[in-house]
Amino acid sequence: MSESAHQETPEFDPYSIDRHPPLLRPVIRVKRRAGRVKRWVKRKLYERTIGREYQAFITATTDLTVNPPGSVYNAVAVAVIVPVFNPPVDYLRQCLTSVVQQTAMNWQLVVSDDGSSDPAVLAYLQEFEAEHTDDPRITVVHQPNGGISSAMNAGLAAVTCEYFGWLDHDDALNPTCMAEVSAALAADTTIDLLYTDEDKISPRGEHYELNCKPDFSPELLLSQMYLCHFTVFRTELVRNVQGFRSTMDGAQDYDLVLRILPNVRGVHHIPRPLYHWRAWSGSTALSIEAKPWAQDVTARVQREHLQRTFGGGEVMPSPTQGLNDVHPTVENTHRVSVIIPTIGTPDPRTGRPLVEAAIASLRAREHQQTLQVVVVTTGELPPIPGADRQVVYRTDSFNFAEAINLGRQHADGDYLLLLNDDTSAACDNPVTRMMELGQIDGVAAVGAKLTYPDGRLQHVGMVLLPSGPTHCWIAKPGKHPGYFGSTLTARNYSAVTAAAMLVRTDAFDAVDGFDTKFARDFNDVDFCLRLRHLGWRMAWTPYAHFVHHEGATMARKRSDSGEAQLFNQRWAELVTGSTDPYYSPALHADLRRIYEPR
Repeated sequence: MSESAHQETPEFDPYSIDRHPPLLRPVIRVKRRAGRVKRWVKRKLYERTIGREYQAFITATTDLTVNPPGSVYNAVAVAVIVPVFNPPVDYLRQCLTSVVQQTAMNWQLVVSDDGSSDPAVLAYLQEFEAEHTDDPRITVVHQPNGGISSAMNAGLAAVTCEYFGWLDHDDALNPTCMAEVSAALAADTTIDLLYTDEDKISPRGEHYELNCKPDFSPELLLSQMYLCHFTVFRTELVRNVQGFRSTMDGAQDYDLVLRILPNVRGVHHIPRPLYHWRAWSGSTALSIEAKPWAQDVTARVQREHLQRTFGGGEVMPSPTQGLNDVHPTVENTHRVSVIIPTIGTPDPRTGRPLVEAAIASLRAREHQQTLQVVVVTTGELPPIPGADRQVVYRTDSFNFAEAINLGRQHADGDYLLLLNDDTSAACDNPVTRMMELGQIDGVAAVGAKLTYPDGRLQHVGMVLLPSGPTHCWIAKPGKHPGYFGSTLTARNYSAVTAAAMLVRTDAFDAVDGFDTKFARDFNDVDFCLRLRHLGWRMAWTPYAHFVHHEGATMARKRSDSGEAQLFNQRWAELVTGSTDPYYSPALHADLRRIYEPR
């Protein structure tokens, strides 16, 4: 989130060391120093072992002898607003210089001073304005202190370009930023919103913690302003909603994105770190504690979005600092048909079929949605408690896809929940939690969080690698946060597992269900990719949680070679190279180094 200009800081700082009893203060200082050392060691290890392509990119693009300022003609000029309020002068100088030294020729810089009171800042701004008085691309505006949204709106009034973005007063743009952004905008005139990857830069100028973002992920925006820096908007769209709102200072960029989203035609992602976020004691780049009130403002932004979009919902602080748990309202008018294929495998602890416990668990934990349980049995089985319909699948060779499709023929819900017989619900209202995303226009299927009985992760979404479809973070500890919180927030993936998958019935029918050529493997991934081919999205939520009791014994099973060959032939374009839209091409495609920058 942007955090450059702000209201005057209150005198009492609840995060100051002075709020602690005197005897504890030395201990607090030692802990903070140890934390800084730990972060430094991790950064040095990162620099030595991963991110070599990233480091090479930084080295090459920041060499002004190779990329001299103004050396690239760019057809689409982009404005950059820099809201300023009493930053360290050296950081402000580096910030503005990073715009002036862009390789692109055509751009606009609007420096919006929000009533700075620091004499050194005022003197520098006067010096900067005098130095560039003959450059029509540069404008400096001054106003009384009103907060970052007020400063942004003052800057927006001076923008003359079709597109604009903003730069916090202590951060920097990569020298090639404007040239790359302009080229993307020129290539596609439907783009209304564009964003890039970003990294952090230490006070010593060291680049680290590259954030390789996914392509546009609408469901991730429910709980996280992942676009962050550098984001570029079509100016007209922002002016049409009256710009930024001062009531949302601290999350004003997040608020703006959610308000204009219904009118956005095209979104484009440039997977390069073209924005460098300065990490120092006064910046949220270093710690969320620098702006503790920002999480409260973010919650207000999210609540307003839920009210506008879903007619309401619930936003609660997450156990993870800096995040909120976001739950849109779900109407209770839906009927969900639960399809559970089973061969009647007994639970070794009770001797009863596992499917009985799966049904009992689901009915005990789901209190809001109307469920129709359809059990598809391979061969005749005794009546199964809790099943509304029991369908016999007669076959000499079990085919999971056929079993699912047979269940669909006997289901009359407007949503289907495909569920393995060896699962148990591990949270309240898991179907409702999946419906929170499943009800969104454009979402066809929603996956849930699956864990093994010992608490390790089994399923938190799937990405496509050259080695095949891959479960992210499989067998990692249950509290593993993933890459930039990927296991903690709802988001989009190319595929989700059918062990617990909610799918719109009309979407299921649109692709004729599961392909029976995939009797054992890849049927759920193929299903998701066929839906994606029709323009649907797959989503995953951390809020619906099931335990997969017997799945651990199959975690490393060998795939059917014939089905693997068919899958690779059918989806060759997607599985050869890094073309998964939700897994950045800037990350390693090797399974052993998944989610490491190249």
